[in-house]
Amino acid sequence: MEGQLSEHPLAELVREGINEKLSGALRLTRERVKVAVYLAEGAVIFAASNLRAHRLSETLKHDPSLKNLKLDSLPTTHSDDQLSVALIERGLLTSETLRGIRQRQVGQVLRVALLWTNGRWKFDPRIRIADDLRAPVDVDRLLLECGRRLPASFVATRVNRTNGSFSRSSRAASEPPLLPAEAFVLSRVEAPLTLTELTSLSGASVAETYGAIYALSIAGLLERSNWPKALLVERAKASQPQTQAEKPATSNEGAGERDEAGELNAFFARIDNAQDHYEVLDVGRFADTEEIKRAYHLLARRFHPDRFHQREAELRQRIESAFALIARAYETLSNASLRTAYDGKLKSKSPTTSITQDQDSQIMPAPMVSKAASAESSFQRGLAAMQQNQRDLGLRLLAEASMLEPRAARYRAQYGYALIKEPGTRRIAETELQAAILLEPNNASYRVMLAELYKQLGLKRRAEGELERALVADPKNEAARTLLSNLKKK
Repeated sequence: MEGQLSEHPLAELVREGINEKLSGALRLTRERVKVAVYLAEGAVIFAASNLRAHRLSETLKHDPSLKNLKLDSLPTTHSDDQLSVALIERGLLTSETLRGIRQRQVGQVLRVALLWTNGRWKFDPRIRIADDLRAPVDVDRLLLECGRRLPASFVATRVNRTNGSFSRSSRAASEPPLLPAEAFVLSRVEAPLTLTELTSLSGASVAETYGAIYALSIAGLLERSNWPKALLVERAKASQPQTQAEKPATSNEGAGERDEAGELNAFFARIDNAQDHYEVLDVGRFADTEEIKRAYHLLARRFHPDRFHQREAELRQRIESAFALIARAYETLSNASLRTAYDGKLKSKSPTTSITQDQDSQIMPAPMVSKAASAESSFQRGLAAMQQNQRDLGLRLLAEASMLEPRAARYRAQYGYALIKEPGTRRIAETELQAAILLEPNNASYRVMLAELYKQLGLKRRAEGELERALVADPKNEAARTLLSNLKKK
């Protein structure tokens, strides 16, 4: 089992390992840095890296409580295990003190690796380590800390992957100290809630709410349904019957589609936010040719346009556009001379530029824009897409505008109104329209939109109530007057 950290970051892999009580080794690679994280029946028991700063000797040197420890008498060529034995045999440290130091060492390794948003991972369930090497740490606290420090844009792509609900964990472990936003979000979850419901209840910005939800989720305080699995894929495949023709339909049959949708959303978000060819392929700047080739083939196996030739035209177009960037990146980085020239362009590139497609240039400067401008751009493009009957694209862009500027009532209203036509999203539509009305209670058009939703749901009295309030706000609103008249005739 292996993959990209941009698709399954370490924090989520660790949380899955804990929840499923897995044993084995997670091996991570990012440029020249390698990290190994060991699990035993769902507990993180050890971690190590090839960074000099993570060696035991360096940990000892920088521990203020050990400033009087005489390390000069010990050979500098000792491995961590050999150094541990020498420290005990020479009476420089007790076993208990050394165990505490190794736990801090493991924590330092995890604090670095948990923040990686690119690189590769591989899980081997066969690996075990000796009992005397175990140094278990408070991983829930580290995961919570990680969730708070990851970039907001990355967190948003992770939280948006689930179409399911969030519920409070029933585990008996004590809660670590929470930030006010985290404590408030957790206090709201008395029953399973959707992402939209949680966001509307929080009262904070979308970014702050997403950050709290993600931190609570990977720390194990919130449980998320329909979250894509990574480490159990092979086990799930092995447990499936060979023939499924007679298998009765169940409520879980749509889980695969939801998982694929989340994976595609994360893939598109990463490609859209890529700043250069290295980020497109999700490899480091020092990646060798073999690593670049592996990354390309992994992406090709999952996202090549041929795999989507029978899907809807809009999705095929997005896949083809994204894979064109992947193919261009691979063509450039797999060729030594092209890569050298490209790296030279990157060095001279302004720090405020980003990658864009152009027929004449591989790198085109693009000025940075404000969040408000980005939201307005997404909003206008979303409206245009809806007018052209490109519903999936339109909904994504309108949702993006609403997420970027959650206090903009017209973004919330138009997004909610666009969701009315889909039976499975009418609950979200109601939440979005109600949020818009809270922001602008005297806007009659928003109340008419909500009344149309209630009419479709068969909630006649609610629809009439909204229309009456719309006419109080705007007595000349013809849409409200006409719809109210039609409802009273029935």
